[in-house]
Amino acid sequence: MKIENLTSLQSKLLQLPVIFSQDAWHEAVYLEQPASLGDLGNRLGETLQAAYACLMYRTEKVDAVEPFYEFGLYRFLPSGDRVDRHWLELRLIVEHVADQPSTLSIVLRRESSSLDLKVPDVFFEPGLMMMTNGVHSLIEQGLLDVHPYLNRHLLGDWGDLCDQDKLSNEQALQYGERLFSSYEIEAGQERKLWIITERDRSVTTLLLPSEY
Repeated sequence: MKIENLTSLQSKLLQLPVIFSQDAWHEAVYLEQPASLGDLGNRLGETLQAAYACLMYRTEKVDAVEPFYEFGLYRFLPSGDRVDRHWLELRLIVEHVADQPSTLSIVLRRESSSLDLKVPDVFFEPGLMMMTNGVHSLIEQGLLDVHPYLNRHLLGDWGDLCDQDKLSNEQALQYGERLFSSYEIEAGQERKLWIITERDRSVTTLLLPSEY
């Protein structure tokens, strides 16, 4: 992502120090047995790049600071096992002092409850984040940013559903049933993104109707 023609807000945000929670640092950056210091540097750089890319994209669309921003990236486990990668879901929080942005904090999404972070209007935590190969492919090609849709899902904006299905979701929030959202997208040949959160809130899956 090129950095050019920054708004005054974006320039201000890029000046802020970045602080990792202990768990976010361990899963995103730390390696038990790095082959070189470059391994750690690469992981740190990739994490910061993903955080800044989300921040720049969102503040380009809306010239205002939101309380938090969701982003993620694929990671090998801290043990250094290079057999498999997992999707690590992170949250970038804009801390304020005297109503002015002061610090950027990077935490694991699942840490928010244990750290008593105040996330306005989010109705539920999504649990483990999963995505299908089709969604991952669109992200890798730069055709889809899933975070705006995921945030809408967490905020109770169920997207392009009929009134009956929206009512079912409202009841599911109250009684602990499965939650389903559908959003219009323009990503290559794909025009719909589905997001499903399981009834026990342990897993949220992003998928395409063409894969169902």
